[in-house]
Amino acid sequence: MSQEKIDAYKKEKAGRKQRLAKQKIRRKITKVVCALIVVAVIAAIAGNAIWKKNGATPETVDAAIAASSEASVDTAATASSEASATTAAEATSEASVSESVEATSETSAQ
Repeated sequence: MSQEKIDAYKKEKAGRKQRLAKQKIRRKITKVVCALIVVAVIAAIAGNAIWKKNGATPETVDAAIAASSEASVDTAATASSEASATTAAEATSEASVSESVEATSETSAQ
């Protein structure tokens, strides 16, 4: 029995350095992974707070980008096209009013 204990001790002692080295590496890896997780959580919380503070959402950011590009394309052309559209609408409404007045006067004349 004593010889069995001695043989077991020798086997344990022979693999002790490798086992301790593996344990140290595992501890270091665990510490690094935990540190990265903590940093990621803190960054997510800070980013969320900043995002909420600025009030920016993906939709508003996209809309702001689209609006700025549309505005910078050609402001003068847009203004002139809106003016011509308004003039055309006014001319159409004036023509329909004059036609309805003529139709009313023709029916009352008969």
